[in-house]
Amino acid sequence: MGFEQAAILALLVGMLALFAIDRIRMELVALGGLGLAVALGLVGPAQAFAGFSSPAFVTVVEILLIVQVLGRSGILDPFARRVSEVAGTETAVLALLCIATAGISVFMNNIGALALMIPVVTSVCRVSGLDSRRMLMPVSFAALLGGLCSVIGTPANLIVSGQLAAATGRGFAFFDFAWVGLPAAVAGILAVVVWPRRVLGRDTAGRGRLPPQAFRTVISEVVVPAGSPLVGRPVGEAGLAIHAVRRAGAHLLHQRPGTTIASGDTLLVETGLLHLEALLAAGALALPGGASPSGARQRVEAVIMPESTLVGSRVGTLELLSCRGITVVAVAARTPRIEGSLADLRLSIGDVLYLEGDRAAIDEAIDEAEILPLWPDPRDKAGDVRWTPVAAFACGIALAALGLAPPELAFALVVLVLAALGRLNLRQGLAELDWPILLMLATMIPLGSAVETTGAAAFLADGLLSVLPSHDTLVVAAVMMTIALLITPFVNNASTALVLGPVAVGAAQASGLPPEPLLLAVAVGASVDFLTPIGHHNNTVVMGIAGYRFSDFPRAGWPVTLVVAVAAILALWAWWT
Repeated sequence: MGFEQAAILALLVGMLALFAIDRIRMELVALGGLGLAVALGLVGPAQAFAGFSSPAFVTVVEILLIVQVLGRSGILDPFARRVSEVAGTETAVLALLCIATAGISVFMNNIGALALMIPVVTSVCRVSGLDSRRMLMPVSFAALLGGLCSVIGTPANLIVSGQLAAATGRGFAFFDFAWVGLPAAVAGILAVVVWPRRVLGRDTAGRGRLPPQAFRTVISEVVVPAGSPLVGRPVGEAGLAIHAVRRAGAHLLHQRPGTTIASGDTLLVETGLLHLEALLAAGALALPGGASPSGARQRVEAVIMPESTLVGSRVGTLELLSCRGITVVAVAARTPRIEGSLADLRLSIGDVLYLEGDRAAIDEAIDEAEILPLWPDPRDKAGDVRWTPVAAFACGIALAALGLAPPELAFALVVLVLAALGRLNLRQGLAELDWPILLMLATMIPLGSAVETTGAAAFLADGLLSVLPSHDTLVVAAVMMTIALLITPFVNNASTALVLGPVAVGAAQASGLPPEPLLLAVAVGASVDFLTPIGHHNNTVVMGIAGYRFSDFPRAGWPVTLVVAVAAILALWAWWT
């Protein structure tokens, strides 16, 4: 192994470890890794920014812009109203929601499909009296499954298609992925409808059909009013976790034995939402400034999506909320570090905000901050369905699927049409994109190419083939898929595909095997992410909404992962070997 091969492999392993630890922002890790690769001569200066002109990167940007318009079109409102009428049982409701989510995800990125379906799921569950906690995780899984079926369904598919084009001169056609992805998706949805609901049902047994808010632990800042039953009670016996106490404007060392709660104390508390609401209603606690949902002031729950401008911000610095008189009453956050005040809390993807303020002001803030309202939905306008964006998107899909134009050109035409019709403000749309993810994708593309150009891919492929039957396509594909399945729960699927794709191509070239089944195996393995809430943003978002625990994902996801992997291997055997 030469210096360049060892250096690129060590660099990528280090970057993947930093991605998994998630202590440093992913775009900083990717940019730093690319800079180091250029400094070491692993990537030429001219190739350093080639990722920004890659068809995969351009197509992802276009799809995200189109999804913004589709999200405002109201196309799923009629479906939400009909689900409860058509489906008579919980199983039938879940099956319809999963099939619809997977179908949407075939034609747009996974997070976009989930964002469209979350309001549908919450609406259907409220009307039907179902527990949306038993629905949201399966719907998230269904969004990932649908993405297996087309070249634009997930960034991993676009990436391996580009890798195939670089190796053979021709990438995958629009629906080539469906030969493997469709059987895998069908098998996965059958498993999703049956298994996760059984596991989650055990967690919620005996609690009735409670909304997901009932399972959320929230962080809030409250004041102890005069006459509260908590006055004089030791801090450790208050019945809720107290992380900070301020008395007369100064922080109190409340961990000292014997410290009691006094009237007028400001507490940073962590407790169940229903418990907090009960204490507020009973007058045992009060919100700072006497905020209460009266008159024109209303409460709205909203989840922070990956593209939100609030990601990484502290509650106290949210000028777009404070300037409109909107109060953050509480936050359902996943942060392990809680101290100081609510204003010091740093927000992340999947956190749920409880906002209080004027309804019109909340409408504006939701649009500007790119957060998704859960209930009530300020953007819910029955009957306000716009079909023009849908028709334009359908035409773009037809152009790409029929081979009349490459995906990046077909969807560029859709973006131009939507902009010309006034449906898309390009300046605003580009500003609202999830740029950390896009920067990571653009900077990882040259590094993925360096795995091949330095000979590291060939080195790894030779090592892999030395312990495998080198002429058995199915065995090599199964091993590539297994490696991807082991990496992707901790690293995003684009990075997994970028690293393993060149290895798959190298293995195919070294053994004389066709590269297509090996790259398809990598794409499927990279996209089947059901075991952790951190590997894919979809899982992170529904974890925040429904209050799932980390352990819920491996318990619910392992049978789905197994079923999908077996179905994909059988489909590869039937169609590609």
